[in-house]
Amino acid sequence: MTAPRKDVNRAGRLRDISYLDRYPLFRSRDSEFVRDRLMSIYGVDRFDIHDAGFGLEANLAPLSATGLAFCGYAGATSLSFPESTIVRQFFSIRGTAGYRTAGSSHAIAAWSPIISGHSRLDLDFPAGYRQLVVRVEVVPLQGLLRAMLGDDSDKGLSFEEDDPDPTMMAFVRRDVFRLAEELQAFGQNYSPIAIAELERSLMTKLLLAHRHNFSDRLRTAPRRADRTIVDLVESYIEAHWDEPLDLERVAGITGVSVRSIFREFSETGRGSPGQFARRVRLRQASELLRRPDEKTSVVSVAFKCGFGNLGRFAAEYRRQIGELPSETLRKARRTEGHAMDGFDTDASPS
Repeated sequence: MTAPRKDVNRAGRLRDISYLDRYPLFRSRDSEFVRDRLMSIYGVDRFDIHDAGFGLEANLAPLSATGLAFCGYAGATSLSFPESTIVRQFFSIRGTAGYRTAGSSHAIAAWSPIISGHSRLDLDFPAGYRQLVVRVEVVPLQGLLRAMLGDDSDKGLSFEEDDPDPTMMAFVRRDVFRLAEELQAFGQNYSPIAIAELERSLMTKLLLAHRHNFSDRLRTAPRRADRTIVDLVESYIEAHWDEPLDLERVAGITGVSVRSIFREFSETGRGSPGQFARRVRLRQASELLRRPDEKTSVVSVAFKCGFGNLGRFAAEYRRQIGELPSETLRKARRTEGHAMDGFDTDASPS
C-alpha cells in the first residue's frame, strides 16, 4: 500500500498530509469558492470560518452505495448539513473535532459514532484538523441488513447514538484507511470487483459495530439451512467468478439469509463464500496466465480476477498454484515462443 501523500506548506499547512489525491474536488483559500463547492457538492447549508489562516482541501471518491472523502482544514471552520438520507462516520487523522445533532454534542477523535441524517448536523473543525469521512446511502445499507437477516419487512433502519463497539471499530477504521490507500494507489484502474467487495465488507462491519434497531437480531444465531445450500452458492460463484460477490442476490436465489449461508459454509468446513470465491478466482487467474495474449500481464489478470493488492495476489497465488504468477506467465510466453520458432513459414503443403 502507498502511504498518504505528505507535502509541507509552512505558510498555511494545507498540504502536510492528504489522502485520495486521485479524486480531487478542490484545494483553496478562497472562502466564497469553498462555500459554493461545499453547498453544491456536499449539500452544506451553513459555512463559517473563524480565523485568517483559512484553507480547505477536499477529495471525494464516489463508489457505489458509499462515498469516501478526505478533508483537511488549515483554519478553524464550522459547517452544517440539513436532514438527509445519508449516514456518516468521521475518522480523525489528526486533531479532535466536534459535532452536534438532535440536541447532543460529541467529539470526533479516532472515530465518531455513526451519524444518521434524521436531524440537522453541525460540525466544528479546528485549524490543522484532517479526517476521512464515510458517507453511506441508507437504502442500500438497509438492503444489505435485510439480506443478512432474511428480513422481508419494510421496517426502516435507525441507528442509536451510543459509542460504537471499540473492537469492531478498530477493524472498521483499518478497512477505511486501507480502502483510501488502495484507491490512492490505483485510482480508476483499481479492480472493480475488489472495490465492490471492500465496500460491501465495510458496510457489513458498520452494521455490526453500531447499535441500531436490528442489533439484537444480528446477535442471535441464524436459522439452519439445508446443506445443499452450500453447493448452490458455490455453483453460483463459479458461474459469476468475474463479478463482485453479491450475497444479497445469492440470499434471494437460495431463499435463506446471508448469515445462514455463512453458518452452513463454516459448519461444512469450507470456510466462507468469500474464501471460496478467492480460490475460484485464483484458478481462473492461472488459466488466463497460461493462455496469454499480447496484452496479458500479471497486473491485468490480478485486477480482472478481483485482486486489488498485487502483493497479496502473488502470495495467495503461490500458496494455491505452487508458483508465482509471473513464473506462470513467463513459462507460457516461453512455450508460445518455442511454438512460433517451430513454425516453418517457407513450408508448402504436400
